[in-house]
Amino acid sequence: MTALELIGLVNQVLFIGLFVAVLVAALRRPTRTRLDAVLLFGSAASVVVLGRIAAWLGFAGDHWLQSVTLVLLNLAPLAMLRLVDDFSESPRWVQTAGLVAFVAIGVLGFVLPLTNDAVLLATMAFLVVVGGYAAFAFARQSRVTRGITSRRMTAVTVGAAAFVAALFAVFLGALNPDVAQVSAPTAQLLALLAVSAFFLGFTPPRWVRLVWRDPDVRRFLERSTQIIGVADDYAALSQMQAAAADAFGANGAVIGVAVPERGTLRYAARSGWEEYADDRYVGGRAFTDRRRVVVLDSAAFDPDNVDDYRRVGARTVIATPIEAEGQPLGVLTVFADRAPIFAEDDLWLLDLLASHTGVLLEARALSARASELRAREDAARLKEEFISAAAHDLRTPLTVVLGQAELLQRRVLRRPSEPADPTSIGRIVREAHRLRDLVTELLDSQRLEESSAVLRFERIDLREVVEAVVERHREYGTSVEADIAPLELTVDADAGRLEQVIENLVENALKYGGDTAPSVRAWTEDGLVLVSVVDHGIGIPEPERERVFERFFRASNAHSITDTGIGLGLYICRRIVEAHGGRIWFEQTAGGGSTFLLSVPTAPERIEASEVATEPAAPDTPPTDPTWNPTPALSTDPAHADA
Repeated sequence: MTALELIGLVNQVLFIGLFVAVLVAALRRPTRTRLDAVLLFGSAASVVVLGRIAAWLGFAGDHWLQSVTLVLLNLAPLAMLRLVDDFSESPRWVQTAGLVAFVAIGVLGFVLPLTNDAVLLATMAFLVVVGGYAAFAFARQSRVTRGITSRRMTAVTVGAAAFVAALFAVFLGALNPDVAQVSAPTAQLLALLAVSAFFLGFTPPRWVRLVWRDPDVRRFLERSTQIIGVADDYAALSQMQAAAADAFGANGAVIGVAVPERGTLRYAARSGWEEYADDRYVGGRAFTDRRRVVVLDSAAFDPDNVDDYRRVGARTVIATPIEAEGQPLGVLTVFADRAPIFAEDDLWLLDLLASHTGVLLEARALSARASELRAREDAARLKEEFISAAAHDLRTPLTVVLGQAELLQRRVLRRPSEPADPTSIGRIVREAHRLRDLVTELLDSQRLEESSAVLRFERIDLREVVEAVVERHREYGTSVEADIAPLELTVDADAGRLEQVIENLVENALKYGGDTAPSVRAWTEDGLVLVSVVDHGIGIPEPERERVFERFFRASNAHSITDTGIGLGLYICRRIVEAHGGRIWFEQTAGGGSTFLLSVPTAPERIEASEVATEPAAPDTPPTDPTWNPTPALSTDPAHADA
């Protein structure tokens, strides 16, 4: 036996074996794709068997046998054309034209002998056009799909191209005997390549599928382990869904997370979070039945939701529940527009991904629980720090007040006729003011945190507010430089609250600004009114700059200047400015120190609509005046209004 004869025998055995494999699969679970595969490989196997029988019986040259052989050979490109429609969309007229051409060549083959040039040329043209189109369509599908589906389509593309080329070489040798010596071995080699590629594309062994799956599964595991650290649940689920779809090479995948108290499944859809009853869709059936569900035609299985399936291209759907320690957490659903994308052994991968997803969801739940516990610990620590700081700052002026009051009391009891001590009375008043300011800060902080502080907005000139603060400090004998634009800085704001902000910034600049006088500047720019307070003092340590506006936070170097204050001033400033629709921030001053800036829009959107309430201040004009409008506030409860 020559090498060429050996290759031919191997091809014949492989085509028959491939036919048997696809036939068994079709008998076990008949689908259109499997039946078309039976048609493709059955035509090749029939040619082999029929040729062997004819040679054995001695009528290999009969016209009818040649005509049947021609029909069977042309049946292969027609079957490939049908398989194109199974794996992807193809125009209806292409299918019809291919069938008409097949019938026409078959009739021509029965009328004329197979050696007739017209029959040979028509067959070669049919192979090139129909078979070439099928190979091109498979190649296109391999580029638009992902994962193992893309690899299978690549193998089918190679098989289709090699099979058509092998048949073309056979007919070319029959048309021109001079090239038969070259075309015959070429046809055998191409046939061997075709049957091997078809084997990998249509019936790949399990170990091949595992090798093909390995990169996609690895990517899923790598991506999913990173998802644990993603803070946003929506982003995490979206990434997990994309990774699952890539692992299958499917159109898409969705993960429904159970919400037991509402009896729903929560999905991270493209438009945002969506919730549906936990028995809706194929995934809902898998979740409620707590078993894997495979649906080849979603429209027939669930006609009530057919539009939803069509919108996302979910003709074939596989779903399995997600569980952890026996508790249902949700469901993993993978879908595709074509059934052949999934194979029977895809179900183990579905279960694997579902199990891993369950571990991830459980890990995220534990991580969220740990974060909640850490937040509680931080809140408890913050509460302890606050109580300690507040007790210290309240006790200091209270000790002075109590000591001076007891001293005055003893003097009055011993010498009632003596005049009062102005120095002691002044100390009592000053420390009482400190107590009042501390309590006011605490109340302001709580009200602003709960959005219950009332702001009374009116049209004001912020220049006058800044000048009032600067002038007041100059009257106290403190030096404050001012650079205020000589024009109206008109804004819609609560004058008292903005004065409180500027006063606080100036007080901080005086307290922590060293020997150099702070400077205050006010100007307008791009529809904003801006105020800056500059000092040249100790500045803020770099590691602590992100926390400057946090509640109860004091920079570590502030304790070297004074141990008073509970870290609420800048927090209150931030909340007041934000309630005006503005912004407050700080920058380093050149040469050392800090520059605090605030900006307020001239016509601000002060607060979110859900927080806006109407709290009319006592207007100068009666409410019946058509020019009067109630002022927006942060609360509707008049009990929270400032005295």
